[in-house]
Amino acid sequence: MQMQSDALPDCGLTVGPFAPTAADRLSSAHGSSGSIESLIDHYLGPLYPDYADHTRPMLIRQARDLLVCTFHGDLERFEGDFLRPATDIVRELRCAYQRGKLWQSTPMRWK
Repeated sequence: MQMQSDALPDCGLTVGPFAPTAADRLSSAHGSSGSIESLIDHYLGPLYPDYADHTRPMLIRQARDLLVCTFHGDLERFEGDFLRPATDIVRELRCAYQRGKLWQSTPMRWK
């Protein structure tokens, strides 16, 4: 699950790889996702460049800590109250970064 770091995500969140899907609606509640690893892969994997190689182990370790210490093992509540909002924040940060990167690479024409 690797996203090219130069790709401009759809920041309108209506189409493309960052668009919410039916699976984003509390997937653990519907039994389509049974582990913290699969939830992190589903929600955060597409948002990080070099996800599998560098970021995945750290995110899963931190997610397990949060799940146990803050959400007392309640995977559905972890997903709805933390993971989905956190994904929205990461998505928006990534979009803002890409917009800034695009803006900086656009030649300015002053007349």
